[in-house]
Amino acid sequence: MNKKSIPGWTININEISNGVFKVTLTDSYGRKAETVDNATDETIERATADAFDIEKQISKNWNLFLYDLCIQKIGDTEIKTKDYNAKAFGSWFIERQDKRLVYDGKDSCLTFQTKSKIDWTDIEIIKNEDLKYSNFVRQINTLTENTTHNSSLPKVGRT
Repeated sequence: MNKKSIPGWTININEISNGVFKVTLTDSYGRKAETVDNATDETIERATADAFDIEKQISKNWNLFLYDLCIQKIGDTEIKTKDYNAKAFGSWFIERQDKRLVYDGKDSCLTFQTKSKIDWTDIEIIKNEDLKYSNFVRQINTLTENTTHNSSLPKVGRT
């Protein structure tokens, strides 16, 4: 099982019965997200998704949390440029090759973009109220894919 936590949370995994594990993520305030299931990465992902939802509801710096989580998830993947700007409502972007994720802190939306020769094109925009752990991770995975994106990708508004 992958024991990697998310920014601001610690993870604890205990076997409570033969092959049954309790995965607990705890933040610095003692809030917990727990899942009990078999020993799979999906069990950790479910608990992580719950912690993500808690963070979304109560975080005082949600935008920075998303930025830090994105950087953590990308890991060793080559990042061309990245920037977090607290003065611009916590807006940020992370660019890799001809793709980037942009979080607009003022409008509270995450946008996946690809670059043509000169311009960036919005491929998908997710408003904060629709942002879930699963579609956030999907955007990160799309960013880190080695393939170049083209017109076969769904356009904004279609998933």
